[in-house]
Amino acid sequence: MKAITIWQPYAQAIVLGLKRFETRSWATKYRGRIAIHASKKALTKQSKILAQKYDIEDCPFGKVLLIADLTDCILMTEDFIKKQKQSELDFGDWQIGRYAWKLENIRLLDAPIVISGKQGLWNFNC
Repeated sequence: MKAITIWQPYAQAIVLGLKRFETRSWATKYRGRIAIHASKKALTKQSKILAQKYDIEDCPFGKVLLIADLTDCILMTEDFIKKQKQSELDFGDWQIGRYAWKLENIRLLDAPIVISGKQGLWNFNC
């Protein structure tokens, strides 16, 4: 299956149900199961503030946390952006012309899998 690496606390926001779209500058035609990997990158000052705002205390790093279905890749428009809840807006880069990857059927792993991530979409053999 495909995987994508996401910085923290953004990956943890998916785990907690605060985020259902992953925002990217590029589109993908891929649809199907996707592993969400939390990067090893330490929290930035800005991401620490965001984590505090949403009471996110536990952010695993360098692990696949969950499997989801990537069901759509939506070009962001002003109307689409206006329909998003505040937590979506806080945990994404919502600008006209970017893309929102829709994640559904999110399934947490019983035991997160330690693995090095990569840029872009990458292959994950579970």
